[in-house]
Amino acid sequence: MPEMKGNLFTYIKIGVVISLLLALGYMISEVPGSTAIDFSSVRRNLGSTAARTPEPMIEDEIASGPEALAAIQARTKYVNEGRARQYVESATTDYYQGSYEEALRRLERARIYDPSNYSIFKLSGQIFFEKNKFRKAFNDWERANQLPNDDRTISRDLDVLRRLIRYSRTEMDRLQRTVNKEPDNRVARARLKELEEQMRD
Repeated sequence: MPEMKGNLFTYIKIGVVISLLLALGYMISEVPGSTAIDFSSVRRNLGSTAARTPEPMIEDEIASGPEALAAIQARTKYVNEGRARQYVESATTDYYQGSYEEALRRLERARIYDPSNYSIFKLSGQIFFEKNKFRKAFNDWERANQLPNDDRTISRDLDVLRRLIRYSRTEMDRLQRTVNKEPDNRVARARLKELEEQMRD
């Protein structure tokens, strides 16, 4: 009798284990694995959804009216000022490396983005001054002086440049008289041409 009880318990244990294994096998077959996800419906809907709903524009996201226009203008101004600053930084690097023409090209682009940037006109005036283009330097420094700034040297530089231009004009008049009296005077002619170049806008 005890032997039968032992066998019965063994059979019950085996039956329970088999039942658990069958249940586990059923659960595994019914729950999909992570690699069995079907994306075909998502792929099919991408094309038609994109065609039906275009990307929203900035103007659509902001309420219409004067507030919308002001918000768009403020954003555009902020972006343009940032671009102008980048060009000025690059131009400053070019200036210190002696690449004056490249610096002037960058400053010209910066003017397009932000014509109220003081640094653009201050630096371009400095470059023109060092290239002995005094009239262009004066024009740019005069414009810089009209813009809001805290630079105390710009007025002094302008004053020095005014005197230099005044002297150059007086010298040009004197040289012109010399050339008129002595048409073969090559030194006077060359110096007059040089001063005219400096005074050219």
